[in-house]
Amino acid sequence: MFGSYAVMKGERRMYQELIAKMNPCPKFNLQWYKNEDLYSDGEVEDFIIKIIAENRPEDYSNAVYEQFNWPIYYHLSPLRKNILNWYKFKPDSSVLEIGCGMGAITSVLCDECKDVTAVELSRKRATATLLRCREKENLEIIVGNLNDIEFEKKFDYITLIGVLEYQGTYTESTNPYMDFLVKIKQLLKPDGKLLVAIENQYGLKYWCGMPEDHVGIPFEGINQYRDVERGGRTFSKTALDTLIKESGFHNTYFYYPYPDYKLPTVIYSQDVLPSKKDTINSENFRDYSSADKNTLIANEKKLYTDIVENGVFEFFANSFLVECSDSSQLGEITFARLTSERKEQYRMATRFTRDSTVEKKPLTMLCAQTHVRQLFKNVNILKQAGIKIVEYRADNGMVVSDYIEKPLLEDVILNALKEGNTDEIYRLIDLMYGEILRSSEQISWKDNILYTLDLGIEENEELFGPILKIGFLDMSFRNAFYCEGEILWFDQEWVLEAVPAKFILYYVLTWLYYSYPQLEGACPSAEVIARYHMQDACEAFEKLRELFGYLVSDEAQVMMGRAFSIDSTMDYISNVKKLMK
Repeated sequence: MFGSYAVMKGERRMYQELIAKMNPCPKFNLQWYKNEDLYSDGEVEDFIIKIIAENRPEDYSNAVYEQFNWPIYYHLSPLRKNILNWYKFKPDSSVLEIGCGMGAITSVLCDECKDVTAVELSRKRATATLLRCREKENLEIIVGNLNDIEFEKKFDYITLIGVLEYQGTYTESTNPYMDFLVKIKQLLKPDGKLLVAIENQYGLKYWCGMPEDHVGIPFEGINQYRDVERGGRTFSKTALDTLIKESGFHNTYFYYPYPDYKLPTVIYSQDVLPSKKDTINSENFRDYSSADKNTLIANEKKLYTDIVENGVFEFFANSFLVECSDSSQLGEITFARLTSERKEQYRMATRFTRDSTVEKKPLTMLCAQTHVRQLFKNVNILKQAGIKIVEYRADNGMVVSDYIEKPLLEDVILNALKEGNTDEIYRLIDLMYGEILRSSEQISWKDNILYTLDLGIEENEELFGPILKIGFLDMSFRNAFYCEGEILWFDQEWVLEAVPAKFILYYVLTWLYYSYPQLEGACPSAEVIARYHMQDACEAFEKLRELFGYLVSDEAQVMMGRAFSIDSTMDYISNVKKLMK
């Protein structure tokens, strides 16, 4: 006991030295702290604090990549921010964050709101938040139990991200969850909003064998927590909705962070649910199954496809994000897709609004300064080439367009496949390739980007076909509307200079056939490759495709297997630098 106390005193001395050295801007309030931290991930928290202290937030990914393990990745991954970085907060608003942890979401709130108050039970984790948000002057961190703290003001927003489920432990009451929510409602302004993120008691991951997050027992939630009398627990959608409304909130709006609220990449809502095509195309499935032979091991991707087709996605979603308020003005954003798995300069949120606009919001300052500008530049280049593209406008740092109700070229191809019309599929691919050729002027075959990279490719005038000055990698079947025989393009983010036109075609065909392997039966990929004389170029194209994937993806995501596979025999670092130029 005394040894542990000595360690604790040593840790605090280290943190005090860090604080004195770094002189962080936020207020650090210990008035309600009772000199005990009730939970911890152990020594790894000290290492995480060391990373936070020694690096800028933009450089966390490099540190995670160098010292990769799950706790470090979880606390420092940019994907943690995705639960709220797309949300539209009111300007000049105040927010109370309950359970800020190590500050993963706190920085988002500081960037979006005028005034942020963060409460955290653990002094160590609160210290991590203090150092992580050291430049935020609009932040006060209070260390202590919310149930003990007296607030002098009310808030526009309150967030409970992974917090409500623990109130069976931290709220002394016969009905701790409801009493906790009742207390929170008293801290909200009349039209204020509570944001609750929590696992679903009946989430698909639990049916696939994942031990219950809070008690570590497979199927415990599904079995109504029969072996656990008190502690962490989650709720079904109906039970959670009932709990919130019986606590005094008149209205709720449900979002479905996918694959879960901890590391989401897509935000569905009760108005925009996934389609079968979404499940087929998704790269976001995780294997939640356990090696324990007593747990169920299932193919989550196939299960989700059936769940979506049978209209029960909301019951089986792994997590909920619930917007709660007495106001009826909920669900302003109906869908969002996040790209935080990319490098810092490419991270964006694409969000669909209730007023029929599509907004591309940069998630980092570097993205706003570089990638957003490049997108507008790409649009102008394509317009000058006579290519039809959706009209975009700049609005408060975002790229905004009107929502367009037209079929995607991808869907037109799938309809042709369903009807057995292979001639139509080939015609549409031909049309696509024609658009690729028209998108840019051609340059000398000797300037081919493949010859500038260390890929061991010999120069050959005939092998790779026309070389485009600028190649638009987003000229894909999924980024094109098709109406009355014409293509209308959108989301043209990515370009490479001096690329073969056939590489662009190969690149987009790869994704098409990966997403819809049934195309092989009607239009074998080998025949398509031969149609455009790419047989001998495929190996080189594949190397460039993988290299581009590495260029775009955050290194820590590569470690998590969320990006293209990487051939270690290739000199990726050298080649990536060449591509970046």
